[in-house]
Amino acid sequence: METSTTRKLNNKLTIYSTPVKQLRCLSCGKYQIKPGRRYCSKECRQQLNWVLSLSKGLLKAFNARYAAFSFSEDHVILDVLPVWSKGISRFALERANNRKPAEDLKDLILESGREWHHMVENNNSRSYASLFLIEKNQKKNIDPKSIKPDRKARLRLSKQEKKCLKILKLEREDLSSEGHAVKIKSAYKKMAKVHHPDIGGDAEKFRQLSDAHKQMLMWAEDPQYTSRKALHDCWSYDGATNRWSPPL
Repeated sequence: METSTTRKLNNKLTIYSTPVKQLRCLSCGKYQIKPGRRYCSKECRQQLNWVLSLSKGLLKAFNARYAAFSFSEDHVILDVLPVWSKGISRFALERANNRKPAEDLKDLILESGREWHHMVENNNSRSYASLFLIEKNQKKNIDPKSIKPDRKARLRLSKQEKKCLKILKLEREDLSSEGHAVKIKSAYKKMAKVHHPDIGGDAEKFRQLSDAHKQMLMWAEDPQYTSRKALHDCWSYDGATNRWSPPL
């Protein structure tokens, strides 16, 4: 999954920065998806979620504390940090032509799973099989912190508050920093110059504008946020919750 900080396969340290916003499907990487959406289709999202769910058995066998899944045009990559390890193990597979990342990830998981089961069936213990695969794929020059999810706060807005933002011609980003009350007032004054009845504006639109202004000032007195742990440019797994999270 390529952004301003694409994860590389050459074992170099992965450094994360603020990602460049692109209308690209989080599941298959397809461009030109509809504005406001993160996936090109419901089926595409469901397919990747199913394969990520399939990976949980392997991650549990490895006793993974954290894991990360990313993809480029050439490879799918699954990075794993076990609870008992200080280093990341990288499982990678070259992508087949005209296939979605979810299909290639499934092959990667099944291939690793078959290798693990083969060792167990040949009288090796489960813990030995896991240790062997983890050490076999360990990359000491990848920073373990690179797949530890960041906690990201996101504005929590009601349906009515989202409508108010549109009326005031504000974006979510305008409320993400300090001084959001000032930005709300400034937006109101700007729009009032257009819609005020005294200067020939529409009375109903001005009423809606005034209501939106009051509503958002009330929100600014006690702003609501939700937070989640995730990575910027790839899917992240948290062993404590046994859940995958999409990129921030």
